[in-house]
Amino acid sequence: MQKRKGEENMKKRILPLLLTAAMVAGLAGCGSSAAKETTAASDNNQTTAESTEAGSTTGEKILKVQVGPDPETVDPALNSAVDGGNMILHAFEGLLTLDENGQLKEGQAESWETSEDGLTWTFHLRDHKWSDGEDVTAEDYVYAFQRMFDPDTASSGVEFFLSLENAQEIVDGTKKPEDIGVSAPDDKTVVFKLTKPVPYFEMILGSPVAFPQRKDIVEKYGDKYGADKDSVVYNGPFIVDEWIPGSKVILAKNDTYWDKDSVKLDKVELLYIDDDTSAMTMLKNGELDAHTANAKWEDEIMSTDDFDLVEAPFPAGMRDIFNVDTPLLKSPKVRLALTLAKDREELNNTLFDGYYEPAYGWIMPAITCQGINFREKAGNPLKEAAAQYTDLEALFKEGLQEEGIDPNEKLTLKVLLGDSSAETQTAGELYKNEIESKLPIIIELESCTDNTDFMQRRKDGNFE
Repeated sequence: MQKRKGEENMKKRILPLLLTAAMVAGLAGCGSSAAKETTAASDNNQTTAESTEAGSTTGEKILKVQVGPDPETVDPALNSAVDGGNMILHAFEGLLTLDENGQLKEGQAESWETSEDGLTWTFHLRDHKWSDGEDVTAEDYVYAFQRMFDPDTASSGVEFFLSLENAQEIVDGTKKPEDIGVSAPDDKTVVFKLTKPVPYFEMILGSPVAFPQRKDIVEKYGDKYGADKDSVVYNGPFIVDEWIPGSKVILAKNDTYWDKDSVKLDKVELLYIDDDTSAMTMLKNGELDAHTANAKWEDEIMSTDDFDLVEAPFPAGMRDIFNVDTPLLKSPKVRLALTLAKDREELNNTLFDGYYEPAYGWIMPAITCQGINFREKAGNPLKEAAAQYTDLEALFKEGLQEEGIDPNEKLTLKVLLGDSSAETQTAGELYKNEIESKLPIIIELESCTDNTDFMQRRKDGNFE
């Protein structure tokens, strides 16, 4: 990339806010296979909070980065994708947040304490306002949790907070969402009651589903809440200033944010770029300030002096979702056989040149709790299952028979791919070959038109 005349060739660092967002997004359940995340930042582009975007004629400090496809929503209770999560993590803030080193620190709460038995957590709010000037109150947190547990909301965040008092009873239908163990003794105090000690409770409070929500705004917009920039109020360092579906989102500094003086950027432009080749070309041409690197591009990018590389654990990745309403997939044995038939090492080596770390359990390899790596402590359940079930075809047929399905008949399973990109098609073909080589089943691949199509079909259960 050509340097501009007279410009110093200074090494830049990636803005910690973006790395923090990536880490919290992984915690929030937006993905699942751990890897190191390497992010390349251009020296020539103005990428840090201290510098001004080169293309700006107004002197504004602007950071341009790539995100994936259009987010479905910025409703913290309903978003389940990284792309929407990135917007939410910049435009909202919860009780606690992460610093540039990934360590917990005060967010909307200025202090908190825990009871000796670990069952009561009390948070004290700082003075703060929503983007429309209204005060952020403890009731906004209570409402967020009641709405999360409302079956009409159908929030995936429920699974993170089943340790709250009455949570399981609400899920079972014997109690109401209003009975959830979250209360507001006054406008500045939020109290959580647990049924058992949860040492990582502070960490899951950093998840977007735990962010406050305004009842009057949610009720005003109903099903449209979170569908566009004007149907939401914000309490984070940025607001969604512009949202052009299929193109970009522009985040602007939130003047009502309690710590606005620490926010050095005026704007962040999140550009929708589905194709990795296009994103890397834009990075090299100066149209992007930072982008996640991969094995295909890292050597080429770093062979110049124009970029800096930042590495950080990124506990997110890819997973298979089985629709258990599909007759073929009702049996846990069938699903286990399909899961074990996938050679994670081979897929990683073929698709990503071994760049990532294969996952052999739901909790990703990068996840730690109180300084202890979870996988090292708990083991790898899929490796243990593979050692136990060496005859996958027998396991598969046994599961079919238990569900009354003739294992000798010709069986077909439709696999829905997230989009129609070349990379996704290649991954689908590799998956198809892996499964068909080990199990007596035919895999039919079906592609979504885009991420919006994929998210809607997943939500509707329109897949196998």
